[in-house]
Amino acid sequence: MNLLLPPNPLLFWLSVCISLPILLLAIRYAPWRHLLASQTRQHAFFGSVLALALLWLLQVSVQDTLAIHPLLMTVIAMVFGWSFATLMGAAALVVLEIYQIPLRALSLDWDVSIAQFDLSTLPVDFCLSVVVPVGWAWCVLWLVDRWKFKNPFTYFWGVGFFGAMLSCIWLGLAALLLFSVSDSYLQLATVQENFILFVLMTFPEGFVNGLIATVMTVLYPDMVKTYRDDWYLKD
Repeated sequence: MNLLLPPNPLLFWLSVCISLPILLLAIRYAPWRHLLASQTRQHAFFGSVLALALLWLLQVSVQDTLAIHPLLMTVIAMVFGWSFATLMGAAALVVLEIYQIPLRALSLDWDVSIAQFDLSTLPVDFCLSVVVPVGWAWCVLWLVDRWKFKNPFTYFWGVGFFGAMLSCIWLGLAALLLFSVSDSYLQLATVQENFILFVLMTFPEGFVNGLIATVMTVLYPDMVKTYRDDWYLKD
């Protein structure tokens, strides 16, 4: 979910205070050595950032206040881990804004389109579109790792499908909380009036994440950081 209007100062700085420590932790704990050692993983990393931003262009405007789009952060967290998923989500938000320059240029002059490049909504978008789904995915992975029932389907569908479905609900609830605390009444009213959209997002979000997670785990298990053959196939 992205803001279409600049946030008020309280919402902006509150989001910065949430985002900055998380970004620093992600940079600190990201396994850079493994990324730099594998050219294939590097291609997957940067290709996923570009593809994620391209997918986020498929957004639906809600009352010219918010834009709702597919997330796909659950499968990103499953494949790359929470730290890289967090950094990739932040990078995708910047690339998304860059993508929108030529799209705006279709109806505006190039200088006007470039002048409209604005990252003031980035901290809020990062908190909602990246931190919430990645954090929830990591919680579900933690629970599945400690579940005694060992089966690959608990990974494919428990995390990839049902985990991604519930991330949409958590996104809507987090938006309500964030906008309420920051006195962002316009955004708060929009989310309250259109909360059903987050419910409608659940199945397609779960299906796409579950499908990609299954394909990646079956065909490229070495690329999926959070999948463990020794645990899920031990029995």
